Amino acid sequence: MKPKLVLAGLGHGQLEILDRIEEICKHYDVRFIGDCQTIYTGAFPQVIAGLMDSATVRSPQLEPVAKRVLSIDPIQQTVQTENGMFEYDQLVLATGAKSRGIGTPLKPMSQALLDRIDSSSVVTIVGGGKAGVELAFTCAMTKDVTLYAKRILPDVPLHRQKQIERLLVKSGIMVVKQRLQDDASEGLLLDATGVVPVEWWAESELAKPDNFIATDEYLRHHQFSNIYVTGDMASCLNGGVDAVRSGRFVAKRLLSETSQPFRRRQSMNILLTTPGRALLTFGQFTWHGRLPYYVKRFIDSRYVRHYK
Repeated sequence: MKPKLVLAGLGHGQLEILDRIEEICKHYDVRFIGDCQTIYTGAFPQVIAGLMDSATVRSPQLEPVAKRVLSIDPIQQTVQTENGMFEYDQLVLATGAKSRGIGTPLKPMSQALLDRIDSSSVVTIVGGGKAGVELAFTCAMTKDVTLYAKRILPDVPLHRQKQIERLLVKSGIMVVKQRLQDDASEGLLLDATGVVPVEWWAESELAKPDNFIATDEYLRHHQFSNIYVTGDMASCLNGGVDAVRSGRFVAKRLLSETSQPFRRRQSMNILLTTPGRALLTFGQFTWHGRLPYYVKRFIDSRYVRHYK
C-alpha cells in the first residue's frame, strides 16, 4: 500500500510539487486540499499596469478533496477540513501566511481583489517595502495614489531609497512618511505591510502564538519530521523566490532524489517602477533601468504561461 501524501494549499512552492505530480503519484496515494487556481503574486502588478491580461495560474489536473485546512493534529496525523478529516503519512503545507489586517489584505491574492483594484480610482497603500512601492508605481498609472511609509525600501542602499522616493513623487504619488491614522485613508485601502502567521498554526501546535513555523535544514517541521513547510509559512524562508525553490526541494525529497539539506541563497528581486523601467536588487547591489524591466517581463510571462 502506498503511503498517504496530503498536499495542502496552492502556494508557489506547491505549484512546483504539483508540476511533478505524475511521478509523485507513482509513489504516494495523493490528496490535494486547496483551490484549482491562484494568482501568481510576482505578476499581479503587471496586470494592474495593463502589461499582462492575467496572472492566474492553475494546478495540474488533481481534483481537490477540500478547499480549506481548518486544523491539523500532528500526533494523530490528520488534517481537518470543511469536508471532513483526512489522514496522512506525509504532509506538505503551502497554505501561506496572511496580511496584517490594515484595510484590504493583499494576501490571499485573488481575481476578485484584482478586479476591485482595477475599478478603484483612488487608492491608499500602507507599507514602503518592495510590495508597497511596486504597487504604488503600477496603480499610479491609472489612479490617484497615496503611500503611507515611514521609510521607502529600507533594505536597499540609502542613495537608491532617495532616488525611488523622488520617482514616486514625480509619478504623482503622495508619499506620507508617517503611520496611517484612523479614517485618514481615501478610496481603497491596501495592506502592503507584510504578512503574519495564521491562527490555526498555533492552535494545531505547529508554532508558538504569533510565530512562523520553525523547520529543520530539510524544511521539515522541527518536531514532526513528516510535515514539510514551504513558502512564507516557514520562519527560514522569505519571498516568492524562496517559495519556488522550497517547492522544488520538497518535490526532490518526496521522490528521494536528494539527501542534501536545503541551501538558502541570496535572491534576486525585480520591481516595476516608472513605465518601461524596473529596480533589480540582489543583496546590496541594485540596478534601475530598462534591462531589469525586460528581464522581469520575461520571467513572469514565462512562469504564467507554464502554469496556464
